[in-house]
Amino acid sequence: MLDPKGTSAKTLPGSAVQTLGTLIKVVIVAILVSLTLTVLILLHAGRIQDETAAEASLRQLDGLLLMTSRHLANHVKDYAAWDEAIERVLVARDTGWWDDNPGQYALSTFNLSLTLAADGSNRVYFISLPDGTRREPSDLTLAPSTTALLDKERRSPAYTALQPATTGLIELNGTVYLAATSRFLDQDDFAPPAEATGAVMLFALALDEKVLPVLGDIMGVRLVRDAAAESGKARMPLTLVDGTPAGVLTWTPSAPGRSMIASVLPIALLAFSSVAGLTLVFAFRARSLARRLSADETERRELSQRYESILETAGDGIFGIDRDGRILFVNPAAATMLGHTRADIQGQDATRLFPFRADAGPAERADDAVLLRALRSGRSEVSDSECFLRRDGSRFPVEYAVTPMLLDGTPTGAVVVFRDITKRRQTEEEMLYRANFDAVTGLPNRNLLLERLNQELKRARRESTRVGILFIDLDDFKQVNDSLGHDAGDLLLRQVAERLRQSIRDTDTVARFAGDELVVVAAQIADCAFLETVAEKLLQVLREPFEIADQPVRIGGSIGIAMFPDHGDDAKALLNRADLAMYQAKAAGRGTYRLASTD
Repeated sequence: MLDPKGTSAKTLPGSAVQTLGTLIKVVIVAILVSLTLTVLILLHAGRIQDETAAEASLRQLDGLLLMTSRHLANHVKDYAAWDEAIERVLVARDTGWWDDNPGQYALSTFNLSLTLAADGSNRVYFISLPDGTRREPSDLTLAPSTTALLDKERRSPAYTALQPATTGLIELNGTVYLAATSRFLDQDDFAPPAEATGAVMLFALALDEKVLPVLGDIMGVRLVRDAAAESGKARMPLTLVDGTPAGVLTWTPSAPGRSMIASVLPIALLAFSSVAGLTLVFAFRARSLARRLSADETERRELSQRYESILETAGDGIFGIDRDGRILFVNPAAATMLGHTRADIQGQDATRLFPFRADAGPAERADDAVLLRALRSGRSEVSDSECFLRRDGSRFPVEYAVTPMLLDGTPTGAVVVFRDITKRRQTEEEMLYRANFDAVTGLPNRNLLLERLNQELKRARRESTRVGILFIDLDDFKQVNDSLGHDAGDLLLRQVAERLRQSIRDTDTVARFAGDELVVVAAQIADCAFLETVAEKLLQVLREPFEIADQPVRIGGSIGIAMFPDHGDDAKALLNRADLAMYQAKAAGRGTYRLASTD
């Protein structure tokens, strides 16, 4: 049968099928191209995230090694810059005194691996290991890296109170150590002793046994020292002081990129395959509307179940919001972390229920909250500086990302993924505390003292005011250590710290400078008369007996006073002048104070 133009009616469906076939081929090619590009982008983004995480862990390890070296340097200098050490080690060769101080006592107190003292020709006076102490061992020859570290310390410029000891990696008897060494120095003027010029003291931590497990625990990884790094591991080459390679530190850093790919790629593949399946089903089943609708409904139900399964099993909290910020759905992990039921959360205003600045209350919600910015701009936003609110009213820090859902370029809502970072914050705060506060007294340590002093000096220059320094040295403290033991000495230091804290203004700072030396920073003062009044008060406080081991213990103090700008223009100069004045007070009979000279 022919149509009016003479064309067979049967050719029309055939032409439509050919057109549909061509369209299907174009759609398949487009889907494959899009899928390939998406996979490549995801792989590239994951690789960049993994490289960034590895670089961050390398910086963290470098910082931790530097912090450990500084602590080690502080300990060895505290012992080496001590007149009693010169008398007992270089002159008397007192083995018992050595073990009670920088020997076995230091090993156990600071969890060290070895300590030693050597003369200017690198002959060993004493060496202490966990299994005992030897005196002048004839069978010990220091390795080149060890002698290089000792010679480097001897060549360093003349010491001041603030100059750190020399640190580096050494090898001794086949073991690699992180070591710090300091010349024996007179505690008054930091000059080498005449008894043994070039004599040094060395404290060391075994890299594998002492340092690596602790640093690995802080970083959350397992640190290993290998001859060469394996593929896929982060690496840090190690070099001894004399330039000899000492292997490579390796560890497996976190891989957020691989985790992201593992979680996102299946969803992307599922989305592409779903779109392709729906498109092809629609093309091939176009003649049967009922069957096409049935196939679409089945496919949508399967997708919904898959997405629901992802939400149900995800370890991170996930919730969705509409364009007004109201919660549409929430997964079990989110409800558990927030202490709510899912029914309680759905329909709530997310900007009121979840994000808070760390220093703001519920009524102080910022208009530029990350959730609102993402909904307004249509761009993804991330934050790790806000808190979420639990049902019981408590807050917990979170890291979260907001991904807007767009319709024709307009945000219609967003998906929020978050995780509780309380443990990470606690770890950061603990590291910050250890870096800035003394472990025995809880007072600010030397680092924090210098930071606060520099801040007060900047304000004093800006406001034309004065800043005072009171450098305190406890009289007869070493006698308490020698007679009652170091535990009693630590208890005495804590009691002294508490008395000093209660005797100064809230705006002032008291810090432990080193050993039995403490420093008070008095800000915004009028003149030296005020500092003299404070010094007399502190001396009286120190004269009062302390209760140690159920018996009264009496000590005292000698104080040196310096004031900005009269005695110096920077922290180093003021501390040196106050330190010198303190020694003048000691020379005057102790239990008194002296002002720094103005010449």
